This record gives sequence, C-alpha cells and structure tokens, in this order.
Amino acid sequence: MIVLLDEAEAWSLMMLISAVAVDNADLSPEGKEAIRRWRSDRGEGSPLLADLTEALNRALNAHIDAQLTRRVKSKGWYETVRR
Repeated sequence: MIVLLDEAEAWSLMMLISAVAVDNADLSPEGKEAIRRWRSDRGEGSPLLADLTEALNRALNAHIDAQLTRRVKSKGWYETVRR
C-alpha cells in the first residue's frame, strides 16, 4: 500500500494538528507563538510546504511498510516477509 498526500492534504493535516496543539496542549505563550510562526511559514504553495508534504509521505509510507507483510518469491519459494 502506498499513501501519497498532495500539498492541499498535507496543509490540511498540518493546520489541524497545529490547531489542536495550540488550543489543547499546555504550552507557554512563546511555544504557541512558535507553532503559529512555523505554520505561517508553510502556507499554500510555499517551498516549505512542499518539503513538509514530501517528509509526511516518506514517514507515512515507512510506517505502513513496517506494519505490513508481503509474499516474496525467492529461489522458487514464496515466503512472508516484513520490509
């Protein structure tokens, strides 16, 4: 299975997670401001959002790969492996 988020989906995910962190986490005002600055640097269409999207896709797919098993044919035999 492969998951590929586009930039709009990554932006929506980033906005949701950062909003929950700012609203519900026990953060200092400086911490909340740092999250807001980080979020505003990654606006729609920015190069930083493209980098974030790529990093999210890599992390999601690495996690999925670690959880799934595959059937692989090796030397005429099929074996179940985790990759």
